[in-house]
Amino acid sequence: MTMMEAEPVVHKKKKKKNKEHPAGEVPQLSNTYQACEEISLLKKKKKKKDKKNDIRAEGDAAERKTKKKRKREGEEADVTLVVRAETVQSIPQEQEVTKKKRKKRRFEETERPAQSQSCPKESDVTLTPAPTNDEAAQQKSAKHKAKRQRKTSPAAHLHPDEMPNEGPTLDIDEGVLQELREYLPHHKLNDDVVVRKIINYDLPRFRELKEKGIPVRSGRFTVAENKRLKANVREFLALSGIESDTKLFLPHRFPDEKNSIMKQRRKLRFIHQLCAGIPRTWTTILCRAKKMCNRENYMGRFTEDENKMLTKLHTLHSSNWSTISNMMGRSEHSLQKRFNMMSSGSGVWEEEELRTLLTNVRQQLLERATPDRDGNIGSAVIRKVDLYKQLPWMTLSEKVKTRSWLQCREKWMGYLTNKMTIGGVIKGRKILEGQIQLIKTINEMVVEDVADIVWDDLTHLFGNTHPDYLQMRFYQLKVAYVPRWNTMEDFCDIIDYLYEKTLPLLEEELKNCPEEEEPTEERDSYKLSEIFPDL
Repeated sequence: MTMMEAEPVVHKKKKKKNKEHPAGEVPQLSNTYQACEEISLLKKKKKKKDKKNDIRAEGDAAERKTKKKRKREGEEADVTLVVRAETVQSIPQEQEVTKKKRKKRRFEETERPAQSQSCPKESDVTLTPAPTNDEAAQQKSAKHKAKRQRKTSPAAHLHPDEMPNEGPTLDIDEGVLQELREYLPHHKLNDDVVVRKIINYDLPRFRELKEKGIPVRSGRFTVAENKRLKANVREFLALSGIESDTKLFLPHRFPDEKNSIMKQRRKLRFIHQLCAGIPRTWTTILCRAKKMCNRENYMGRFTEDENKMLTKLHTLHSSNWSTISNMMGRSEHSLQKRFNMMSSGSGVWEEEELRTLLTNVRQQLLERATPDRDGNIGSAVIRKVDLYKQLPWMTLSEKVKTRSWLQCREKWMGYLTNKMTIGGVIKGRKILEGQIQLIKTINEMVVEDVADIVWDDLTHLFGNTHPDYLQMRFYQLKVAYVPRWNTMEDFCDIIDYLYEKTLPLLEEELKNCPEEEEPTEERDSYKLSEIFPDL
C-alpha cells in the first residue's frame, strides 16, 4: 500500500517540473502517456497566447483604422470649409466679372457692325499670355481701390462747391441722360447709382410737372413748398401707422422697431409719397424734411456744459456725428456747425490771416480767369459771377487754419463788396438809391415768395455788388420798416407795406441828400489787378 501511495506523489512532482520547461522543448520521458499529456498542455498554452496576440493585433488595427478615419474626416471637413469660404468669396468677384462681360458685350454690339457667325481661322486667332502673380495682384488691388472710391461719396467730405468736375461714363441711355440734363442743367450726372435713383424717384414727377408748365426749382424752399412737405409727412404717418416723425426719419434710434419701420417705408414707397407735388430733386426734399421734422434742430443756444461735452465726445469719436448726436440729443447738422465755430478763431481778423485767405482765393480765381494776349497774369480778366460762386471754402479754411469756412466766406464777401462797387464804399445817397430801386424792382416782379427772387439779376442796383449784399440790404429793410414782419404769412404783404409806406419816406429822404457825381455803370467782368491790388 505504501508503494502504491508513493507513485502518485512522484507523478505530481514531475508535473510541476514539466511546467517549468520552456515552450517548444519536448521533455524526454520514458512514459509515452505523460509525454503526450505534456505536449497537449503546451499546445493549449500556445493557442491561448496566439489568441491573445490576435486580439491585441485586432484592437490595435481597429484603433489605427478609427484614427485614420477621424483624421481623414477632419481633413475633408477642413477642405469643405475652405472650399465653401472660397466659393463665398468668389461669388461677388464672379458677379462683377459677369457684369463687366455683359457691359463689354453690349458696347461691342453697338459699336461694331454685325459679323458673320462663321468660325475664325487659325491664323486669326491670337493667344494672350496668362497674367503672372504680380500682375494679378496689381489688378486685384486696382479693383479694390476703384471699389472703395465708388463707395466713398465726395459729398460726405467736400463742400457742395468742391464737387469734382469729371466727364460722365454711365451705362444709361443717352436720350434719358439728355432729358435729365434739360431738367437739371446745373447737376453733375457722374455717378451711375445716383442717376438711376433720379430716374426712379424724380423723372416721372418731372414729366408731369413739365406738362403743367411748372419748372424744376433749386435754392431756398418757398412757404408753399414747406407747407406741402409737412402735409406729405403727415399723410404718410397716418397711412403707415408710424407713431412720430422722429421714428420715420431716424429709425436707427429705435432698434426694436427699425425693421418694421423700414418695411413700411419700402412697401408704401416713402420717397415717392414725400416728394409728391414738389418740383425739386428727391435728395433736397429729403434733407429739407429731415431738418424740418427733427425737433433737435430747434433747441436753442448751446450751454457751456454742452460745449464741454461736445469737445470731449469729439476727442473720443472724432467726426462720427451720428454717434455724438445720439449721445447729446441734438441734430448732426447743429453739432457739426457748432464745433466748427468753436474750433475756429473769433474776433477781428489779423493781417496775416487775411493775406493767407486772399492769396489762396487768388490762386483759385487764376484758374477761371482768361489771361491777356501777352500772358500777363495781373491783367487777366475774370467774370463777375466767378468771383463769388462755387469757390472751395472748405479747402480755403483748411489753408487759413484759424477760421471756419463760413467765416472765410463772409470775410471774402465783405472784401469783395468794397472792390466791386463803384467808388469803393456804399454810403449816403448810394444806399438810398439802391433801397428805392430794390423795393420798386421786387414789386414789379410780382413774386409770391422771397425764394422766387433771382438776386443775380439785381446786382447792379447798388453799383455792381454780389447777391449776398442785396439779400442783407433787403433783410435790413424788413427789420427797420415793417412791423411784425416775421408774423406775416404772405410775402406779398411785406412787399405791399414797403411799397406803400416805406418807399415815400425813402424818396423824401433822398431829396435832402447831396448829389454825387460818380458814374454808375454796370460791369460784367473785372481785372484781377483791380480785385487784388496789393498781391
